[in-house]
Amino acid sequence: MTIYKNLLARGYLPKELPPSFFSDHFAAYATSKAGRAVLQSYKPADNFTECVSYRLALPGLNHRLLRIPHPFSYSKLARITAKNFRRLLQKAGKSPFSKSRPVYQVRQRRALRTLVKPSNLARERALSRGGSSHLLKVDVSQFYPSLYTHAVGWAVDPKLRERANWSKKSLVGKQLDQALMDLQGKVSQGIPIGTDLSFLLAETVLSQVDRSIDIGKSRAYRWFDDYEFACDTREEAERILSSLQRELDSYRLRLNPKKTQIIQLPQPASDGWHDVIIDASKSAFSRPHAMVKYFDIAFSLALKHPELPILLYAIGALFQNQKPWDSILRVAESCISQALLQEPGCAQKGLSLLQFWQINGCPIDRNLWSHTTEQIIQRHERSGASSDVAWALAFCIAQTLPVSKKAGRILASLNDDVISIQSLHANSLGLVDNICKSGIEKFLANSEMDGNHWLAIYESVRHGFLPSLTPKVTSNTLMNDMLGKGVTFYRPSTPSYSLVIHSGGAPDWITQKWINAITTTSPEKFEEIFAGNSMLALLGQGLKNIAHHEKNEIEILLDLMGIEEPETAVFEPYA
Repeated sequence: MTIYKNLLARGYLPKELPPSFFSDHFAAYATSKAGRAVLQSYKPADNFTECVSYRLALPGLNHRLLRIPHPFSYSKLARITAKNFRRLLQKAGKSPFSKSRPVYQVRQRRALRTLVKPSNLARERALSRGGSSHLLKVDVSQFYPSLYTHAVGWAVDPKLRERANWSKKSLVGKQLDQALMDLQGKVSQGIPIGTDLSFLLAETVLSQVDRSIDIGKSRAYRWFDDYEFACDTREEAERILSSLQRELDSYRLRLNPKKTQIIQLPQPASDGWHDVIIDASKSAFSRPHAMVKYFDIAFSLALKHPELPILLYAIGALFQNQKPWDSILRVAESCISQALLQEPGCAQKGLSLLQFWQINGCPIDRNLWSHTTEQIIQRHERSGASSDVAWALAFCIAQTLPVSKKAGRILASLNDDVISIQSLHANSLGLVDNICKSGIEKFLANSEMDGNHWLAIYESVRHGFLPSLTPKVTSNTLMNDMLGKGVTFYRPSTPSYSLVIHSGGAPDWITQKWINAITTTSPEKFEEIFAGNSMLALLGQGLKNIAHHEKNEIEILLDLMGIEEPETAVFEPYA
């Protein structure tokens, strides 16, 4: 697989989307001879496009605004990046202390990953503090939203700072700057959060900052936009702070004064609550009272620290190699439902765990989860985040749980592309009332194909949800060609385990077992794969029939158009 194709297939859509959303199809189209020709000749109506918004729920009342760029603009940015990939990756890797340095990979969920896994950050912090007495902690204020697109150009080609070179289109930095503006309505302030390309380019900027800071003999640590400097004296910490601010100023970035502090060491390198939850989870499945105690601990910690993803972590710790007895399951379901309604951002992990248990023969309480998903949808009016509602809808579709008229009205009023596509799909299955469909149709009728609702318009026509919008798609040369070739970013039909095997669902040890099973060409090896693992043995039941059926389904889904089969298609079909 080429770098360009990998960036399209594994670096386009935000990883936080439900597994029904994917970009493998578009990657196959964009790298075909015919698709490439259409993309290169396409001209947006106003010479720019806009991004679809997706609000990711976070603990507390916060959310993070993720963006899904238009396929024309993203493919253009990916093409420039791919042509200069070695240079950009080297620049992004020049930081002497970044732990979030991008690492390129193939045949994985994402095209890029961080150098250090999040689970190892506490160890890295502890190592960086050795022999020091003071710690400077700082955070770049609103990093992605405030990152100047011109600053990306400066980081790649420093000569662009000179007025004489501003118009030199041959410079890669200038090309990236222009491509970033073109994909977000000609706006130069901020870059879209969610794509792997944004991650790479953001690290490229901060890597240049890191190299220019005078830290002397102090030790430094950076994770994305969070910095730590371990110093011998307070004066040294103050000097480094001044140096860092000066370098950030040169890229028009600022520090967050509320998160800037100089404290004395030693300090805990981890929050501590992780270990408390892991220890408690070891006995959670022993009896109902133990499960009650486990969530009592988690709920108490969450009340003390509402800004931390404590309940999400507690739910994730219940992915274990044992099947909960019915009495324990009932307690767990009750507590998980409370967690989903208390802590924004929990739905993805919680509903994945329920699907995991159900696949293993544990009957879930449909009445409880019908009510809980209703509450998640209605709570959107208070939180303003999309992600929990999107995952609730994905669960309702997988479980064929109907949604009330009241919830349907809310769904229609959100003007959210991801939720709109799911709602229209649910409507086609008879799970959502037609009043929702009418509301979505009304707001999309006033939207444009190059605007910030391109995804919902295209998919509503592609899957026959809203035939009335067909002229919008067919009058657009790019979208019409994609439609004719069957390209889609949304698959209505996914296996039951798709809600389990994704980046925010089951842990890696489960995912890897499943991937091994799904991609094996020797059915007799299934028993070997699941040997000695009772939970996964249950997951493996019937998988012999699934594997080859899924491979055929993926081949059809990709609509390869005469291109060779993408390497990652079968390996990770539900990223």
